[in-house]
Amino acid sequence: MAEIVLENIEKSFGKTTVIKDLNLTIQDGKFTVLLGPSGCGKTTLLRMIAGIGPATSGMIYMDGEDISDIPPGKRNVAMVFQSYAIYPTMTVRENIEFCLKNNKIPKEERNRRIEKVAKTVGLEEYLNRKPSKLSGGQRQRIALARAMVKEPAVFLMDEPLSNLDAKLRVAMRSELIQMHEQLGTTFIYVTHDQLESMAMADHIVLMNQGKIMQQATPEVIYNDPDNIFTAQFIGTPATNILPIERREVSLGYRPEKVRILRERDESAEYLREGKIVTREMLGSETIYHVQIKEGRIVVKSLDFDFHNGDSVWIAVDRKHMYFFDNEGNRIRENLSDLVSSVHE
Repeated sequence: MAEIVLENIEKSFGKTTVIKDLNLTIQDGKFTVLLGPSGCGKTTLLRMIAGIGPATSGMIYMDGEDISDIPPGKRNVAMVFQSYAIYPTMTVRENIEFCLKNNKIPKEERNRRIEKVAKTVGLEEYLNRKPSKLSGGQRQRIALARAMVKEPAVFLMDEPLSNLDAKLRVAMRSELIQMHEQLGTTFIYVTHDQLESMAMADHIVLMNQGKIMQQATPEVIYNDPDNIFTAQFIGTPATNILPIERREVSLGYRPEKVRILRERDESAEYLREGKIVTREMLGSETIYHVQIKEGRIVVKSLDFDFHNGDSVWIAVDRKHMYFFDNEGNRIRENLSDLVSSVHE
């Protein structure tokens, strides 16, 4: 296990700076997810930790030791890439064993490690098969086993499930969670999929344009966003964001926190009359797009009795309302006046 500290990190490609003055502590033994849209810098950050894309400036520490200039092979980390990067001419056993042979690990120790990781990832009966005879999920397990057999202090994973179909991704997510619990090792996982991050992470680091927008547990980052970017990136459908008339302030509320009503509720702190524009029936829940005076909002409801063209009222309780300033940052103080301004 290991704690990773990044201190005043900057990364430039030519004249383009993609990460500037970034500071981050990745906790020992936690499953940390680096999350964000394509091009936000999350993979660049992962590669800097691995040592395969050194920082332009700044320091990287592992358990207090400066590893900024240590070669990748000596950093006690193992990386699992988006592509499996396994050798098709080798058996599963040979693929897993390859790095151990290169590091001149004795044969008896190699066999012990291979048997151990093969059991952990469910490849025991496939060790003598070629990768071409296995499924996509099994090939991904080879890549995981090859990383695990090194017994690293830190696992680095760059969107390892993105090449799998949706059903298999869900199954592999569960397996990775269990694997982390078994190993108790520091996991750093990169993804652009916010559902994946919410399902797997102990701690989420949400990035955009080379900056950390917010970092917290999944519960905090979902329920208590620091800014509009976080509020809209996390959660499906995205948080509704609406202007407040005559103020340089925006109001936000999540679609599932909206009550959709046939009649006006005088007790509601936020109440708007609207008309249903579209209705999407998704089994146990229904997504409604509702036009109100400030714009079109999305409502996620367990009530499927409303239809296109229906006139409705939508209500939101005060505790579910977020307010943001004109720079998109959360307003957390002196909210009574703002709540009053949206009351009808």
